Amino acid sequence: MSTALLQQLPVSMRAVGVKAPGGVDQLDLIELPVPSPKPGEVLIQVKAAGVNRPDVLQRLGLYPPPPDANPNLGLEVSGVVVAVGAGVSESMLGSPVMALCNGGGYAEYACAPAGQCMHIPEGLSFTEAASLPEVYMTVWQNLFMKGGAKAGQTVLIHGGSSGIGTAAVQLCKKHGLRTLVTVGSQEKADFCLGLGAEKAYLYKTQDWEQLVLQDTQQQGVDLILDMVAGEYLNKDLGCAKPQGMVIVIALLGGRFANIDAAKLMTKQVVLTGTTLRPRSAEFKADLARQVESELREGFSSGVLKSLVQANFALDDVAQAHLLMESGNSLGKIVLCIENQGRESGQT
Repeated sequence: MSTALLQQLPVSMRAVGVKAPGGVDQLDLIELPVPSPKPGEVLIQVKAAGVNRPDVLQRLGLYPPPPDANPNLGLEVSGVVVAVGAGVSESMLGSPVMALCNGGGYAEYACAPAGQCMHIPEGLSFTEAASLPEVYMTVWQNLFMKGGAKAGQTVLIHGGSSGIGTAAVQLCKKHGLRTLVTVGSQEKADFCLGLGAEKAYLYKTQDWEQLVLQDTQQQGVDLILDMVAGEYLNKDLGCAKPQGMVIVIALLGGRFANIDAAKLMTKQVVLTGTTLRPRSAEFKADLARQVESELREGFSSGVLKSLVQANFALDDVAQAHLLMESGNSLGKIVLCIENQGRESGQT
């Protein structure tokens, strides 16, 4: 196997491991060998890594990685390509990139398939760039590729102030869709309205199903992006348009639900779901090219904005997870990686 290097690489690196499924006390800063990129992969010297809900679920033992994935935490990074595996052009060496990883992003070095690397939009920092791949690829896959979202339609987004929610609001605005969101507080509602959401419903105190119907003149919405599931699903069916689509992308409200199947039948609603991590490398590479174009256009025109609420050092990963679990974040949480000097050697 041939690996082309930009520079002499250290032998070891710091990374985040999980001692056993459980709380943040199970997060562990560990020393690992710097990995070598496999054929079709690049090695990235990580500058920043995004923190996402699936990372928390994996730490809890509720979201096991696919068998061929890196078992350590971290699904998205930004940094500089310092090595390329067989079959990858050496022109990538030295390139600043942001990438969707197959695990292992909470580290000083991480491998990623070359096809899942994207150019960083002009003017963005590594910290901002690390906040983009996972959420924008998730939203684009679901609302636009699977849901066929188009100008003039109405979309309901649960968890509107989350990383995925804020990416969805912004992409919907870019493409001329009317956006409604559910959130947990007035602060989050104001935040989403400032991004371009038309209405924000407080799910703790308001009957959002009835308000959605009221605000759509009883017509309902074309698409629903649901990261809650559980008891939300029956309400989703109630406020979806005939032949609308409900797309489940997470299970914060639980795996199981009692739904009125008559609503499903009479309204001919499509109830579906996705998860990105197990999809093929070819699918993710195609998705990355589409998202790369969207982000370049969106940031160039000013329609899209990076929404990093907080960043933490790698040593403070537990604090980052606690903020994610609190539900109090607005936008994204990022780990800033400081690459320390290590014993030199070639991987």
